Amino acid sequence: MAEIEKIRGAAVYKLLTELQQYKIPLKIRRTTDAEEYSGYIADIRKRKRTLHFLINSDENILGNRDAEHPSRLRFEFIDKENIKYVFESDAAEISRALVWLAFPEYISRYQRRRLFRLEAPHGTRLYFNVNAVGYKLLVVNVSLGGTLGVLVSLTKRMQQELAACKSEILENVELVFPPKKKAAQGSTVRIKRCRIIRQEPNPLTQKLECAVEFKEIEEGEQKKLTQLFYRWQREYLRRRKLMGA
Repeated sequence: MAEIEKIRGAAVYKLLTELQQYKIPLKIRRTTDAEEYSGYIADIRKRKRTLHFLINSDENILGNRDAEHPSRLRFEFIDKENIKYVFESDAAEISRALVWLAFPEYISRYQRRRLFRLEAPHGTRLYFNVNAVGYKLLVVNVSLGGTLGVLVSLTKRMQQELAACKSEILENVELVFPPKKKAAQGSTVRIKRCRIIRQEPNPLTQKLECAVEFKEIEEGEQKKLTQLFYRWQREYLRRRKLMGA
């Protein structure tokens, strides 16, 4: 299953600008048939107060269009995190081998539910041991499949031992979430087995960041994590709606 997020407004402009800047290849299909083409965004321009993106393609991506059957194109691309994006637009005209298309109303972002990440509640911690030494990770974001965080109270020896155990399985890890209210208790999810898949210094803070993948969680703990995660997701979407995102 995948989560589908609709990107709108200024975020559409930002995303299409990045596609142009980095010449990210687009998979292009006409919605009237199964033919597949390729191209990239060559430019972004405004015409008659309407933003358009211009596609450069050596192929006849519009086909034999006419006034009764205008060409509508479906675009798909994959970003560096292997997340799929899809959007559609009507072709306005062709000029100097460039196809003019109106900005889409929205772009659909497909992300596997297990990898869908949210900003972790402030104060979230991940605790684990390496060679009987305890480590604490300040969690930055969390998904149903893992976390990204910053290690604290890290000595040079601890960092060396941590680097030596890269990709090894860690057992009996605790993911601790802060309470919503001061008087309440926090929530702890016990991860039976996990693995550090990446560790590198943050270029701005020089703190060591670790990406942790959950390998095995017992059913009850998985259910607890899922319930917490979807509660945060509802709160996140509610905040976005209030902000007009």
